[in-house]
Amino acid sequence: MHYRLAGFGFRTTSAQHTRFVLTHPPVPFSHPPRTFTQTTMASDTPSPGLAPDYPRFVRGRDSTLAYFHKLFRERIVIFDGAMGTMIQKHRLTEEDYRGERFKDYHKLVRGNNDLLTLTQPTIIKDIHRKYLKGGADLIGTNTFSSTTIAQLDYDMGSLAYELNFESSRIAREVADEVTAEEPERPRFVGGSIGPTNRTASISPDVVDASKRNVTFDELDDAYYEEARGLIDGGCDFIIIETILIR
Repeated sequence: MHYRLAGFGFRTTSAQHTRFVLTHPPVPFSHPPRTFTQTTMASDTPSPGLAPDYPRFVRGRDSTLAYFHKLFRERIVIFDGAMGTMIQKHRLTEEDYRGERFKDYHKLVRGNNDLLTLTQPTIIKDIHRKYLKGGADLIGTNTFSSTTIAQLDYDMGSLAYELNFESSRIAREVADEVTAEEPERPRFVGGSIGPTNRTASISPDVVDASKRNVTFDELDDAYYEEARGLIDGGCDFIIIETILIR
């Protein structure tokens, strides 16, 4: 498989992963580098032999990166639309968000759209299916706020891995279902990584400019946990969404 992370490509030759490998020139920093076990860099011009039955795609055998190189040169590729606005159309209540599993939860959870992957998976699957049936080639997982940090507002940081794994798994399920109907036009799943609600470069205190409410290491661990869940769940690539560089 191939994944692209932060604009860099790499091929994993093993499902066992520990940390992401840094693909840019090293800079002096105290934080330990992230590595993937048995990882090799992908070429910018991968061999056509890595997607031999194009336009068909055999997951687990063919190179996603090689397939995308060819696909993107041939036609416009459509990524699905917004998840949040589609969820809003259902006008879900607090009870809907809680579901059976969280019916006695100690905090309000309405608005935590990522939680619906666990409590209302049929709704999330239906949204994915509508986008795919509407012409999307790529769909994104329902994980915009599924980091341990972003979920702390709901005291649900411990669910981060499960949220990402399940979101990726059900998106993969729907994509494979639609691909089976149109094998000449395979569908792909992007693991969505969105922003947190904290920043390591701006103080939350107007009196103390040096104050921070999150550290680089905490952000690193949160994004790693999210990416791990997405990849384990079966996404084809990682998409970095709406993250402020500041």
